[in-house]
Amino acid sequence: MKKKLYIAGQEGMVGSAIYRVLKKNYKIIQCPRNKLNLVNQDEVEKWFKKNKPNIVINAAGRVGGILDNSTYLDEYIYINSMIGMNLISAAHKYNVKKFINLGSACIYPRNVKQPIKEEYLLSSKLEKTNEGYALAKISTLKYCEYINLKYKKDFITLQPTNLYGEGDNFNLKSSHVIPALIKKFHISKLNTEPFVEVWGSGNVKREFLNVDDLASAVKFVINKKLKKSYVNVGSRDYLKIRDLAKMIKLITGYKGKVFYNKKYPDGVKKRKLDTTVLDTLGWKAKIKIKQGLKKYYNYFLSSNL
Repeated sequence: MKKKLYIAGQEGMVGSAIYRVLKKNYKIIQCPRNKLNLVNQDEVEKWFKKNKPNIVINAAGRVGGILDNSTYLDEYIYINSMIGMNLISAAHKYNVKKFINLGSACIYPRNVKQPIKEEYLLSSKLEKTNEGYALAKISTLKYCEYINLKYKKDFITLQPTNLYGEGDNFNLKSSHVIPALIKKFHISKLNTEPFVEVWGSGNVKREFLNVDDLASAVKFVINKKLKKSYVNVGSRDYLKIRDLAKMIKLITGYKGKVFYNKKYPDGVKKRKLDTTVLDTLGWKAKIKIKQGLKKYYNYFLSSNL
């Protein structure tokens, strides 16, 4: 009999990618977001009592780019903390065997040695622009860790680097850098605009991971007992935002210029994860950024976004 698996946030970019990868091997419990309010503790507990999943993956939460994060710090810390805590508590109470909590690379300090190892967590101050989201993710990570220590559970947290892929958010007010640039360059091409505005200096460096690779990592660790309670998931694609913009300009076929607006914040100067743990276990990202962006742009075009 297939194990019963629940993906919280199964309609989002990450959740739907995980769903596609795991649907053949597990009995995935259907639960759209309008059927369960994950911020409500009573609703979550009643749902777990009734459905009794064997495995739970937390891919739910409020996510967004630098502007949305910095504008709604209060909402980011509240919503993501409540969702994570409710799911972990109910999973523990109703004897879930494996809990995979999805965190974020932004949990690590603003100024930290690169590449970032798991043990650098809480070693110094966080980046202010996404502090609310980071604190929420840190608290749920630690809750999993404490449950493991006290009850010998298998509750782990994966820290993916910056994600992009099918199901992404292209709303320019709340999107991350890749979907924002894809949409900006495409619209500017259609309107033959003379330049595209990119927020910040363009000199900060980021690592990017395709969401299908993250789903592959989730599948890889689902039957493994990791020694660490939290593990990084990264790629080999580490580049300046300036170089990312050039790549997207080429892929979209935009012919104008690029203007870097330094009035907008850059965030941390560099962020590259150390992936030694998963490398040693035998998992590595397979989708290279150029290949991923070409497929991503085709997805954008086919979605009429």
